[in-house]
Amino acid sequence: MRLCDICGSEEAIYTNYVTGASLCANCLMNSVKRRAWSVMKRELLPGDKVMVAHSGGKDSSLALLLTKEFSDEVRELDLKVISVTLDEGTLYRRSSIELARKLAERLRVRHLTIQMRDILGFSLEDLRLAIPKGWKRNACTYCGVLRRQILNAVAREIGATVLVTGHNLDDLIQTSIMNLVRGDANALVKTMRHERKYEEGLVPRVRPLKYVYEREIASLVVALGIPAHLGKCPLAQGMRIGIRREIDFIEDSNPGSKLRAFLFLENLSSKMKVDVSLRRCSLCGEPTTSDICKACQLRGEAFRLMGIEDKNIRLDSLKSLKDSAFQS
Repeated sequence: MRLCDICGSEEAIYTNYVTGASLCANCLMNSVKRRAWSVMKRELLPGDKVMVAHSGGKDSSLALLLTKEFSDEVRELDLKVISVTLDEGTLYRRSSIELARKLAERLRVRHLTIQMRDILGFSLEDLRLAIPKGWKRNACTYCGVLRRQILNAVAREIGATVLVTGHNLDDLIQTSIMNLVRGDANALVKTMRHERKYEEGLVPRVRPLKYVYEREIASLVVALGIPAHLGKCPLAQGMRIGIRREIDFIEDSNPGSKLRAFLFLENLSSKMKVDVSLRRCSLCGEPTTSDICKACQLRGEAFRLMGIEDKNIRLDSLKSLKDSAFQS
């Protein structure tokens, strides 16, 4: 049994290949907490109503736990925290919803489950079954865009002032490389931006795990027995898979590459000036940079694939939560 190189008393569960140090669960948690709390101290404001996008996966579950602990300890900020799970209607999500509820109950955080079908008029499973073989897009593409719009709309409608997500270092460096490959400077800056920017209709996002490796998160969730789904979504496809594989190969050969690249791109993007003017989508009224938002374009395409009448997003069911969502 190898002992922790930090405390010297507990069994090591994780090896940092950059420093060579082996850490026990407590010391690894302290390391992760320092990085996550540094983000929250910088980006959360007194009186914030924090909605944590909690899928029940390992990343969002650790993000919820750290956010709640931060809220409990830094009481002068008077934060209110709520956990929200978006149910896309897949078998994968069904198994993780119960884990999300279990963790929220353990942390004494209110938990809400929002049905994608109630907002869009269809579930991701409905769409997946309607996509013909060889179609130009897969279910993962639709899900990513639609999930982002729904989570933002839910946060806004229930009165949240900030949206916490579980995006980790691996997620963000993959997204950044995808933006570079696409030549999308605006998206790169948006991904890397860490100052809190207010834009009409968009709830500011905070990513406490942005400097934390996925391996660290998985090790902690298992070692600490945090209720969470450990697997990746089986519907994940597309460019991200290949980029993830190549970046992982580089990291294995040159430990620390992900963090160094991320910090470089973060610094670079802070010096880039992009002019992004938001307007309201002419169809759904949600914030967008074009006349018709990407979510409406994909939603219309989805309705055509399923052969059903096109409908606008429905937020009426959320309005009743605005005055009660953050009540103790």
